[in-house]
Amino acid sequence: MKKLHPWLRLMRISNLPTCITNVMTGCGLGILSLPSEDPGPWIDPVSFGFVLAGVCAFYLAGMILNDVADAERDAVETPNRPIPAGQIDRRSASIVGCLLLLAGWIGCTLAGGWPGGIAATALLVSILLYERLHGTTAPALILMGLCRALVYVVAAFAITANPDPVLLIPLCIGIGLYTAGVTGIARGEDHGGRAGAWTTMLIGLGAIGPACALAIAFPMDWSIIPWLAFLITAVMLGLRIRRSLDLLALEPPRVTGSVLGLLAGMALLDAFFLAMIGWVVLALLAIACFAIVSLMHQSISGT
Repeated sequence: MKKLHPWLRLMRISNLPTCITNVMTGCGLGILSLPSEDPGPWIDPVSFGFVLAGVCAFYLAGMILNDVADAERDAVETPNRPIPAGQIDRRSASIVGCLLLLAGWIGCTLAGGWPGGIAATALLVSILLYERLHGTTAPALILMGLCRALVYVVAAFAITANPDPVLLIPLCIGIGLYTAGVTGIARGEDHGGRAGAWTTMLIGLGAIGPACALAIAFPMDWSIIPWLAFLITAVMLGLRIRRSLDLLALEPPRVTGSVLGLLAGMALLDAFFLAMIGWVVLALLAIACFAIVSLMHQSISGT
């Protein structure tokens, strides 16, 4: 287990359940996009398995290659990271990262056919561009947000070749804005600095914007169970965001704690979206994933 732990840290494995909730949300959108005569709704287990494996492989690859790219800087700023600490060879990490990228592309393509392959290629390119450009603020925020948004797309294509853009686009924008905001805050982690108010605005818009768009284009079923699911997820998400952002107001600001809280909150954002589009069971599963992420953060950092 001691030999495995550095790899788990390198991959930020504690955040992996947020990939599961992203895939569930994308698949939920795909099912809602099916024509009324379709015999569903259900999620084909084979397609779901392929796209879930592919997205998880993409995530793990991105985390590994991020440390590979930053190895020299980490040797100065965070020498306890697995590569500069000598726990993992940089070349070995590069090979594993590239193999996982290939596995991610294959899994998402097998799940979604040629539309899924195109989306998977876009996700692959976004990951590689992020690894190349993450030292600059604006491209890093845009590309990281795009990576998470494209997960919804590849997952939706695992269900249907024609996902409804009225459903898909607002939620993609939402998860993209939220992720960009978290990324902006995380950029102050190494030196303990506070991010600007714009990061808070991005996070808030990531949750509120899609909710307003869906309320107009896809009115909720206001029976008791969907209403309770919507209310519970909205309150949990709001409290998580507020608590995480409050950590930045402390002296000194607790940037790492804020980032970890917001990363776990990504699962709650998915739960909120799932509740809004009527997937109560999936919303509850996303809440469970939030709890798992929060628990795993206590032993394996997600940053």
